[in-house]
Amino acid sequence: MTRRRARLLSLLGILVAVVGLAGYWLTRDVDRKALSDDQRRLIGLKDDEFHASFLVAGRDVVYNGTSTPVYGADGEIVAWNFRGYHGTEGTLTDTILYVDIQGDDISVVAIPRDLWLPAEVARINSMYAWYGAQGLLEHVEAILGVPIDYYVIIKLDIFQNLVDALGGVVVDVPYRMDYDDNAGNLHIHFAAGPRLMTGEDAAKFVRFRHSLRGDIDRIDNVKRLAYALLQKVKELNVRAVTKVPELMDTFFSDVETNATVAIARELVQRVGGLVLANTATLPNYEKEGGVPGVVYHDPAAVNAFMAATFGGEARTFEAAPDATLLVTDSSGQPGALEWYVDHLLALGVSEANIITRTGSAGDQSPTRLLATLASWGDAGYYADMLNVGKQQIDRFQPVQRRPVQLELVLGADAIARTSMGTDSTVASVAAGE
Repeated sequence: MTRRRARLLSLLGILVAVVGLAGYWLTRDVDRKALSDDQRRLIGLKDDEFHASFLVAGRDVVYNGTSTPVYGADGEIVAWNFRGYHGTEGTLTDTILYVDIQGDDISVVAIPRDLWLPAEVARINSMYAWYGAQGLLEHVEAILGVPIDYYVIIKLDIFQNLVDALGGVVVDVPYRMDYDDNAGNLHIHFAAGPRLMTGEDAAKFVRFRHSLRGDIDRIDNVKRLAYALLQKVKELNVRAVTKVPELMDTFFSDVETNATVAIARELVQRVGGLVLANTATLPNYEKEGGVPGVVYHDPAAVNAFMAATFGGEARTFEAAPDATLLVTDSSGQPGALEWYVDHLLALGVSEANIITRTGSAGDQSPTRLLATLASWGDAGYYADMLNVGKQQIDRFQPVQRRPVQLELVLGADAIARTSMGTDSTVASVAAGE
């Protein structure tokens, strides 16, 4: 009896430990990032208001096979027949969204997938392939100027699975959609107007981009589907129906995320009052003489856009000093000089103020900024921006017959200090292709 009682007590202890551990993981959440005072003012966040932010990115469709042409009676190619594999686990991100929840208000900001990142010499849609989910999140943070708590990397399957789990959703199709892609087995034929969509319909709807504005219109359609999903969830009042486990299973099985069941449960409890308050697309522009097929962003315009979108207060940024900056590459590392010059240009430094040269290869000293007493104040701008130390010197000699006021010396740590240093294979990856 004593031995049996001991076994029972041991089993009971193990059971209690397992249940307790399960409860811990179900309620445990990642630490949400703290916002600075100016970031809180930028998005109009009150001190006591619930807040959570997400990066939501959709993985592109991947193809592995061959296509053969189909000819019409006149000898023209009218279609392509594809044989092989296609799936939704591509490494490029087809859709990138910043989702911010304040109180019961949801705001969605779409980031164009063809947004050019000068410092990376690539489109933003390749950042997931290069640096993973966390790396993509950090690049979006840098563009928007605010920290992001969670990343959610989805496959297009999730739209189909979520819509089917909800029993279909009503979406207002903005214009007639007709497109046939034999390679992807994608056939889209929707009339304009409200339509009760199945999961398969929804997956097609968000993939359609053959309109006047192409990818921008497709982003708008993703926002329309998000609104329809939220409306259907609110109609069902998921807090009181049995669909919660099914929706949870669908979400966590179809995504790569650092979000936990804890934040999902917290959002489910608020779903009855959630409102899709804002949907917008990051301001962007095409540049004459720029990289073909991409769009650019202006940090000042993004700052003003964020304040206007969230009803906050735009930050005042210090302009780059009107001083000649010499960049001396003593790192001995391929690509270092180009990376730093592109980074400076992306941060608003005038190209006319930059001089470059190659120094002694293999400088073992750290990357640093040199300045005279007269330019010491301007040195602080670059030191803060690049997170490097600064040293005072007596004077500069002219370089290329131009006077020098500041010098950035790239040392042995130049590459390691950049995002390039996180992946030695970056240089071999095509720019966003």
